[in-house]
Amino acid sequence: MADLLRGGRHWLLAITGICLVLGALLGLQIKTQVVRGETQVGRRTGALVAMLGETRAQVEKQNQEIEHLRVQVAKYEKEASSDKGLTRLVSEELQNSRSALGVLPMKGPGVELTLDDSTMKVGEGVGEQDLFVLHDFDLIQIANELWAAGAEAVSLNGQRMVTGSAVTCSGRLIQVNKMTVSAPFVFLAIGNKDNLMSALSIRDGTLDRLRRLEFGVKLIPKEEVLVPAIAIAPQYHYAKPALKEHAP
Repeated sequence: MADLLRGGRHWLLAITGICLVLGALLGLQIKTQVVRGETQVGRRTGALVAMLGETRAQVEKQNQEIEHLRVQVAKYEKEASSDKGLTRLVSEELQNSRSALGVLPMKGPGVELTLDDSTMKVGEGVGEQDLFVLHDFDLIQIANELWAAGAEAVSLNGQRMVTGSAVTCSGRLIQVNKMTVSAPFVFLAIGNKDNLMSALSIRDGTLDRLRRLEFGVKLIPKEEVLVPAIAIAPQYHYAKPALKEHAP
C-alpha cells in the first residue's frame, strides 16, 4: 500500500512538473507574439507617419503652386485689359518658350566642369583600354545629375542640351546633337552653383568614381556662365499641340 502511495506521488509530481513547463512555454509564446505584434505595429506606424509627412509636403507644394498660378492669372487679367500689356505678356511667354527650346543663349551663375581621359596605365587585355576613356554613358550620367540638381541650362563642348538632345557613341566618336565632340569635355551649367557643386561632389557619384580611376576632373563654381544657343532648333514632324479646336 505504501509503495502504491509513493508511486502515485511520483506521478503527481511528474504531471505537476509537466504542467508548469507547458505553462511557462505558453506564457513565453504569448509574450513573443505580443512583442512581435508591437514591433510590426511600430514599423507600420512609422511607415504611415513617413507617408503622411510626404503627403503633407506634396500638398503644401501644390498649394503654393496653385497660389502662384492664381497670382499669375490675376496679373494676366490686369495686363490684358490694355493692348500694350497684352503685347508684353505675349512677348514674355514667347521668350520663355524660346529659352526652354534652347534657341536663346543664356547666362547666369553656375559651374564649369572639365573632363579628360584617365592617365592610369592602360592594360594590354582586350577591352581594357575602354576602361580609361570617357564614354557617352559617363556624359549622360553627369548631364542627368546636373538636371536633377536644378540646372536651368546646360551645354557640352559648345552644344546646348535640351529636350530631344542625344549623346551617342559610334566607335570612339561621341556626338552631341549629331555634332562630333572629343575630349576634353567641358560642361557649362547655369543654376544655384552651391547645389550644383554639391550634387556633382557626392560620395560614390559619377565624378567620385572617375577620380578613383585617375580621370581628369576639374569642377569650378562660376559667378557667371554663358551657355550658347542650340545650333539647330528642334523640329517636330509628328508631335502637335493638343489644343481643343472648339470649346465643349
